[in-house]
Amino acid sequence: MIRKTVSQSPIYVRDTLTRAGRMASVQDFEGAVNALCPVICKHPEVPMLFDRIREYELNKLKYQSGGIKFLGNFCGFFKFLVIKAVSVSDPVKAMAMCETSLAFCVDNPLILGALAAASDAADAPWGSATALKVLCKLHPNPIRMKKLAEAMQRNGQGIDALKVHQDLISKAADKKNVDKAGLQAAMVLASIERGNFNDQKSHKANAADAEDAIIQQLLDGTIHDAAQAQLLIDRFSAELRQKDSVDMRRKMADAYMVAEKFEDALREYQAVAERLGVLDPVLDKHIEKAYISQLKKVVESIKADPSGYENPEAEIAKLEKDIYDYRWEHAKLRAYRFPNDMQLQFDLGELQFECAMYDDAVATFTAVAENPQKRRGSLVYLGRCALLAEKPAEAVGFLQDAVNDMPRMDKYKREAMYYLGNALELTGDKDGARENYRQILVSMANYRDVPQRMQYLEAETADQK
Repeated sequence: MIRKTVSQSPIYVRDTLTRAGRMASVQDFEGAVNALCPVICKHPEVPMLFDRIREYELNKLKYQSGGIKFLGNFCGFFKFLVIKAVSVSDPVKAMAMCETSLAFCVDNPLILGALAAASDAADAPWGSATALKVLCKLHPNPIRMKKLAEAMQRNGQGIDALKVHQDLISKAADKKNVDKAGLQAAMVLASIERGNFNDQKSHKANAADAEDAIIQQLLDGTIHDAAQAQLLIDRFSAELRQKDSVDMRRKMADAYMVAEKFEDALREYQAVAERLGVLDPVLDKHIEKAYISQLKKVVESIKADPSGYENPEAEIAKLEKDIYDYRWEHAKLRAYRFPNDMQLQFDLGELQFECAMYDDAVATFTAVAENPQKRRGSLVYLGRCALLAEKPAEAVGFLQDAVNDMPRMDKYKREAMYYLGNALELTGDKDGARENYRQILVSMANYRDVPQRMQYLEAETADQK
């Protein structure tokens, strides 16, 4: 199997990786796994897919019950026999069968072992390395760790393989039984990987890997450096001169956005849209962002130097209305054209809330809350709508459900607990409000006006005594 980078893959692979990353950032690991599973089955030649899905599956495992694990292993036993038979004639198909089982529950030693074997048969050492890495993390033993080191070496992960060998040595009761040949091979590969040998080919490969990493960071939205973005623009421009490509133009537009060249970004996104000929909701959101960013940049320039305009206030008002109209038109269009896409429906609800259309927002978020992936965010907005409608008891119900469904204290849970505290104050439950605010302050000492609210509640309690 020929290894491919994300930048060499079809455009939807990149979009799915980005979407899965966003889901994972809000602790929706099940959604991230479900998004990546069909893509990795179709494109096992992309190593990054294996790294990401294993990461999300391990995080998903933290919230799974013992019953789910038992069911996964029980069903996996019978599926393992079929996979083993299929692997002989079609190892790629066997890999896909393993992925669907692991997406249900990754703590399945039989299936992880089958994936490693099928990946080796398909000449995809990255699949074997990631499967064995998870297996050793969950159920370590020397034999599995040795296989992991070997898979890592085949995958060119010399430094990682060396670490596994060193770990084996440190845990070995009899140092004479150490795999000296494997250790030596890992040391040589690690030495090359660290750049101790002046091998031009290796340097070129490393440079390509580094560039691809920068590209993926750009696509994930984690690069905000205009200079790095310009390097990518230069590269994409050169490639487009050789061969025009929709995928390359889309990457070019992403780089232009980072470089804040919004007009150029808009031109490239629109060119891609014309080529596709159908409404792509993700692309339409990119076009919207580029267009609005361009208008906002003009607004900022007018505010910075109003002397160049006859009536700067009127000009700013006109631009802000254009921004509002464009956002509203496109949010409605996307929600109407894709009624089953809950993210687009959620986006519409956010805009309705922002525009003080609270009854419409309630209707939208009530429908979207039926979707497990968008339930928490929808409940928070429903709670906020209830607060604005002066229905604090109703708000408590929505917000308490949202908080109970958030396992980790992050910015989303802090926000939900903040509004829950507000609602509890209004219902007269001062103790409940104080407890909410206390938990927020433990994680962030100066969150919004929570210190002032706590001070007021404490003073009120002291007065009552």
